[in-house]
Amino acid sequence: MSDNQMSRRKFLVSAGTVAAAAGLAGVGLAKAAEPAQAAAAQELVWPYPTDPAKQPVAETLARRAYELYYLQGGCAEATWWPIIEALGVDNPTTWGTLPKKIFAYGGGGVAGWGTLCGTCNGSSAIVGMVVANSTHRNKIIDEVMQYYGETPLPTNGIDKAVHDGWAPATGAATPLPNVPTSTAHSQLCHASLSQWTMTTGSADGSTQQKDRCAKACHDMTLKTVMLLNAYFANSASTVPAGVLDPSIAACQTACHSSAKGKMACGSCHDETGAGPHDN
Repeated sequence: MSDNQMSRRKFLVSAGTVAAAAGLAGVGLAKAAEPAQAAAAQELVWPYPTDPAKQPVAETLARRAYELYYLQGGCAEATWWPIIEALGVDNPTTWGTLPKKIFAYGGGGVAGWGTLCGTCNGSSAIVGMVVANSTHRNKIIDEVMQYYGETPLPTNGIDKAVHDGWAPATGAATPLPNVPTSTAHSQLCHASLSQWTMTTGSADGSTQQKDRCAKACHDMTLKTVMLLNAYFANSASTVPAGVLDPSIAACQTACHSSAKGKMACGSCHDETGAGPHDN
């Protein structure tokens, strides 16, 4: 058999394979276009109530977030799902189409990698889904992220709920009272949790650490829902200032003019050196 014949045969086999694949793809596209599936393929932005009487109750969702940390796969899912769940009641064709555990990957800073804390991940996703104006969206996310990094967490705000008679769902631990707090100065799971364990002397994986992270889910959900409720109830007039840590501007001017970032520089870099690269 000549080289030309072999090449032609290979071409025909390849062409047949491509044609078969195209046919299967066509079937897939046809199915995707069916009305039942097309209805779920909604583009952002998704609806968020503007009437305060119909908006989610921040404290209720925050308590749900605390529970879900134990019941449904870690901090990212626990922060994200309570809001999805609540909005899905009145919006079955958008919020109501989303399945549980989409954000289960985010636990432990994305599958245990210790990167972005899952509470920041889940909260920012919700903001991105409902705020159309990109400047406003980023300012609200800035506020959420800054809250996590610069607030002593956990706030132990859920302690009042327990005092008032609230009890978590079966399977979720009862909150430990008045646990020690720490300020992370970072949005990274690794850095923030390490800061907390060094401050408190509690070990990663301990009952105390799980309580800390469950309460962080409560605190971040509460903050996110409060920000969104205010934003949508006041015709977007309550956009946060989004003031960032002053070290960022100083560091970018000194040595990182081409680097992007909004996280406080001191969370990763020792700022006691004599020069910008002496650290």
